[in-house]
Amino acid sequence: MGITSDAVSVTRRRALPQAGPVALILALLALLAFAAARADAHAVLVAADPQPGAVIASSPEKVVLRFSEPVQLLQGSDLDVVDERGNAVTAGEGRKVPGEASAIEVPLRPDLVGGTYTTRFRIVSADAHVITGALVFAVGSGPPGEPFLGGPGGGGTGPSETGAWAVVARFLELAGIGGLVGLLAFRWLVWRPAWRRPPELTPGEASASLGWGRDSFWMAFGVLAVGAMLAEGYLLAVKSASALGTSVWGALGDPGGIARVLGDTRFGGILQLRAALLFVLFAIGVWQFLAEFGSDEAPRPADAAGRRVPGLAMLGLAVVALGSISYQGHASAAPWPRVQIPLDAIHASAIAVWVAGLAIVAVALWRLPRVAGMGGRAVSAVVLARFSRVALVAVGVALVTGVARAVGQLSDPAQLWDTAYGRSIILKLLLLAPIGFLALRNRKVVTALRAVKRPNAATLRMVRTSLGAELLLALVVVGVAALLVAQVPGRT
Repeated sequence: MGITSDAVSVTRRRALPQAGPVALILALLALLAFAAARADAHAVLVAADPQPGAVIASSPEKVVLRFSEPVQLLQGSDLDVVDERGNAVTAGEGRKVPGEASAIEVPLRPDLVGGTYTTRFRIVSADAHVITGALVFAVGSGPPGEPFLGGPGGGGTGPSETGAWAVVARFLELAGIGGLVGLLAFRWLVWRPAWRRPPELTPGEASASLGWGRDSFWMAFGVLAVGAMLAEGYLLAVKSASALGTSVWGALGDPGGIARVLGDTRFGGILQLRAALLFVLFAIGVWQFLAEFGSDEAPRPADAAGRRVPGLAMLGLAVVALGSISYQGHASAAPWPRVQIPLDAIHASAIAVWVAGLAIVAVALWRLPRVAGMGGRAVSAVVLARFSRVALVAVGVALVTGVARAVGQLSDPAQLWDTAYGRSIILKLLLLAPIGFLALRNRKVVTALRAVKRPNAATLRMVRTSLGAELLLALVVVGVAALLVAQVPGRT
């Protein structure tokens, strides 16, 4: 027996040309490129007055530091000058130099006695990285001694940009928002097309499979949407701790400090935008969830994709939210930022489609046969074949854009092995070798399954195990990407 004509007609009426989601993503990335603004990454100190290591005869009136890009002082105490015993010798708090976005200054007490003085600073660069440092100069005739570390210049007690707190926060952010992009794209690019020409199913098998797909989609959407919003809050706490020079728990106990990070930094402004996008996405999702299921009095049968316009709006919001991470990061500092930012966003979106798809297909191979029996095996095989083609394109796009991004961030091939940033890129490439082997093996199985109407359980179990291994390696790649965000590019 075949699937009923009514079920097929419902699915086809809901269908949208496959180019729809792809065209939407390309349009949003073009808009992101148009809006891109220059924001150099990892501010570098380019000048100081007094100069580092200088010996001056008389006491200076102030200390001025100039950086390679606009910087921010969250607190006046983030720029101070101390003597050899750590006693402050400033006559006021640090501030931005009037009319100079990339310079900060702090006044000094008059008539400093001879000796070594340490200038310590903690600034927030335009891409939200926290930069600390300590410089020394001497007053009098002797050479300057060792800097007095501690406080802003000594690194404080805030979590490191490449430490566990920060890397985990960025990983959760990428997993949450990237998971939403991948989930929504999977529904339009894999699940819906799989029902255009479904396998021969009984009405019960078709209904059970479609119902499982709808239930699983909305359960995953709820978890990922809430998880992504929680991840943004966690990231804000970690970033605030770094910027304020305190622990994460200390930052959570300082609402005023978090408010300064949220309201006074470029990172905070973009995070607010991202949080708003996620909230609107969640609200539309709740509306669509209710619309798809109907009421207890009038429940609605499951179909393959739900409503067209709201579904594409949700995908668009997720893509923009993921792209905003590129907008605030290293891509904005590379040459041709209007090209590099969309490239980075495309790279992240392609990885999201691939990784999330691996997880969804692995779950489908496990659950569909249990839900719909032999028909579930047939549906999962069709889904696997469809995803195999989508994944091939996604990985190819990720490789091409990844190479382009590496070229944009490195000024010399030697930086691949001479810098931590370059070594992280090499690690990502090395991880692709076993992933590629597993993917090629799976494609051979998928090719064989096309000739089988009812695949056996052993074959699907073997593919599911291989997909699980591929997924674990892919998550390691995402973890390396979370570390790359904080590392200094070779071009800086």
